[in-house]
Amino acid sequence: MSSSESEQHKRIKDILSDYLRKWTGASLQEYPSSGHELDILAMTKDGISICIEVIWSASLQNFYRDMFLVQNSDANIKIVVANPKLLADAKCQRIFEKGAIAQRKFGVAMHGELIDGERVLSDGSYVESEFKEIVLNLIEHVQKYGKITGKASEEVLAEPKPVDKKEEDLVSNLFPIISLPPTLYSSPTYLRRVNQVFQKLGSDVEEHPFLPKNRKLYTFDNLTDSSSIFAPIIDKREVTEENTSELLKNEDSRNDIIYLLNLAMEKYCRKRNMRYDRDHDRFICLLKEGKNYVFGWRAKTKYVERRVARAFCKEGQVVFCVHYAASLNFMYINEALFLKIEPTKVFTSDGIKPIRKEKLASLMSRYLSKEYNSSYLSSVRFWAKFLSKLDTKLCVPFGNNTIEIDTNPAGTLMLVGISEDGVV
Repeated sequence: MSSSESEQHKRIKDILSDYLRKWTGASLQEYPSSGHELDILAMTKDGISICIEVIWSASLQNFYRDMFLVQNSDANIKIVVANPKLLADAKCQRIFEKGAIAQRKFGVAMHGELIDGERVLSDGSYVESEFKEIVLNLIEHVQKYGKITGKASEEVLAEPKPVDKKEEDLVSNLFPIISLPPTLYSSPTYLRRVNQVFQKLGSDVEEHPFLPKNRKLYTFDNLTDSSSIFAPIIDKREVTEENTSELLKNEDSRNDIIYLLNLAMEKYCRKRNMRYDRDHDRFICLLKEGKNYVFGWRAKTKYVERRVARAFCKEGQVVFCVHYAASLNFMYINEALFLKIEPTKVFTSDGIKPIRKEKLASLMSRYLSKEYNSSYLSSVRFWAKFLSKLDTKLCVPFGNNTIEIDTNPAGTLMLVGISEDGVV
């Protein structure tokens, strides 16, 4: 037993090891498998092996290491018990779900959710009922459909699946920029910080994204125009005009342009009833006056609705809220600009306040566990529709200019694939 293990980690291993011994007849702690030591290994009478890994350290590095250990184990059934802090981490949830899907593709019966270790410690009835049911259902699945892994599986090697000649479109979450303002203007200014510009020019300047840098003010607004909102704080005798396409070729100036584009997107999203969560770099759809925010459209002859912000109530009181959210960032790839859309969901207690951590884990598992492959692509496409208001282009106002973005994602054509594969 590792001396670095916490008391909670050891107790979980002891509890689950005892129960597995009762249910299967045999269990061991710290069992060697594929060059590593599993926290718990149990074996049924008909030779089905069950491994349980307890990930209690909340560090991402430790999570990666232990998930690697689980995936390389030769057990038939795999279950991961985790610290509640890890259950509340969206990145850990996504890493785990990808690992579980990969294991199932190889015929391993892996439970599709992280088990809350705190419940194992504090709720004996949970272990004897829900957790036991998980284990027995996985055993039954292997008995019906599975095969013994490990040495037994080495006796008969499966034939490698051939690659078929098949045209297949691979779609990304990158949306090409069709057009953006052709000229970037700059001029010396005596103001140094963003808040100073707002103090001097008022809140209306928010409609005209700008960047104060190196004693100059940069914007796509025409600074040579005497009616420019920036006229009071710049030197109109020293206005520089630079070609946007040329500036994109230089990393420093390209970063400045992307900064301005992201500002324009932030302003646009606020007007669409979204809040920018700066800590997590994502835009969150908000309730409308305390009610569900519904976005609807007609798909051929059918009217479709999505509640992009929804309150769940019990006895007239809000229990929790689910919000559509997405990271929206401009990126420069292969000499072209794209908008990258990364959808997710956010949970609050009242439409604003983040949900309590102990409740967040189960909600994330319920709502985010299916956000892969076709459902993830569907979310990406939905966000393009939602942001563009169903237009073929997403037009983001930029002062007196507009950024135009294609609502069809960038993709590529593959000439090989597997014929039986399809969207599920």
